[in-house]
Amino acid sequence: MVDFNLTQEDAVEPVMELIKRHDIKYIRLIVVDLNGNPRAMLVPEYEMEYALTYGIGFDGSSIQGFREVNDSDLIAHPDPSTFLIPMWETPGIAVMFCYISTPSKALFEGDPRGLLKSTVLELEEKGYGFNTGPELEYFYVSQENGVIEPFGSGEYFDLPPLDPTEDIKMETMMCLEAAGFQLDKVHHEAAQGQQEINFRYADALKTADNVVLYKLAVKTIAEKHGKLATFMPKPFWGINGSGCHVHQSLIDLDTGGNVFSDPEIPEGLSETALNYIGGLLGHAKGLSMIVAPIVNSYKRLVPNYEAPVYIAWGYGNRSALVRVPQYPEGLDKTTRIEYRHPDPSCNAYLTAVAMLKAGMEGISKKIDPNEPISANVYHLTEAQLDSLNVDTLPEHLGEAVDAFTKDSLLSEALGSYMTMNLINLRRCEFEEYNEFTGKSWEESRPTVTRWELDRYLTRC
Repeated sequence: MVDFNLTQEDAVEPVMELIKRHDIKYIRLIVVDLNGNPRAMLVPEYEMEYALTYGIGFDGSSIQGFREVNDSDLIAHPDPSTFLIPMWETPGIAVMFCYISTPSKALFEGDPRGLLKSTVLELEEKGYGFNTGPELEYFYVSQENGVIEPFGSGEYFDLPPLDPTEDIKMETMMCLEAAGFQLDKVHHEAAQGQQEINFRYADALKTADNVVLYKLAVKTIAEKHGKLATFMPKPFWGINGSGCHVHQSLIDLDTGGNVFSDPEIPEGLSETALNYIGGLLGHAKGLSMIVAPIVNSYKRLVPNYEAPVYIAWGYGNRSALVRVPQYPEGLDKTTRIEYRHPDPSCNAYLTAVAMLKAGMEGISKKIDPNEPISANVYHLTEAQLDSLNVDTLPEHLGEAVDAFTKDSLLSEALGSYMTMNLINLRRCEFEEYNEFTGKSWEESRPTVTRWELDRYLTRC
């Protein structure tokens, strides 16, 4: 990991000024766990000078995958650039994201946010910036008498009264915009109760923070309206699951130019972008444990629901794993690739690290992604897929863990500490699921079990 400064003595005065000006009484300090979920503590405003200078200690053994009980002390260091007063929070509360260190002031190897920061700094040393823009789908859910159902009967692009969530979404949109989000588009998705609020791309670290804030806002405001919002990948069998397609591009820091764009080529995609795609495709199996990290993820990754199954790419092709969005000529700044593999349960920080490392290996080794596919990949026969050299993603979480363990690039990208803990967590999760069902994966896959709902519905 590339080192960076954790203590922020120079930020004490400006942060304390903000606290005083906005009459902030408490600051919610957020750390991100291995699953990508926010964990937090409230710190009174008069403790913030100490927190910025030295950090605040917490029990790392109480967060799964962080520390053992006999070596549990960790330190949270607030990041001043993330100071925010969200409208969805209780009045008088601000939030700040943190990096994590050990008591000896070394970067904690299990901190996903710190790992992404370090990875971005390493990339900047090579003259590049990494922009990402996720599309997080989710469901509004109603629960009555123990029955969980999608809220509303709408379908893709439906509006009220078929989509009864307008008030919830409008409040969410206003809160997000007040928090600095720039929204691209908001609409009902393909499945009943399924929604999408797209926000503008940013550098990878800012985007990952925005994913956490976005999910907090959506969930908090839904609860205020008496509904549940869930980012569980496949809460209902038989209808579309929720994806988190990640758009990404590289920027030349010297010129500000889009490295993925080449206006001289009819498709507008540079050779560098093609090699980046080659890296993603080459590591897709290993990436699966990171970008589709839970048992339920693999009930989304089935044919004919616009979720990827086959390791292929194409221009504008939503049946492929990697899609290159098509836009009018002259918009070269928007040239990017869309990785459709991730779902909203993924850790946005680790997903960014893993995708970037895979793509950059593609660039350094000039990996050829093979020819783009224009056909609906789901409709191709096995013989056609074989002739095109198209492989498939892992069938379930157990296969994804096995693929990850064989991928030395991704293990190195995450580091031995995080790699070991993630593998152990995912193996245990899959074993617990199999023990609950008592069935083979083929038998249990075509249903969403109570075990999944209890484990993921509110946590994802």
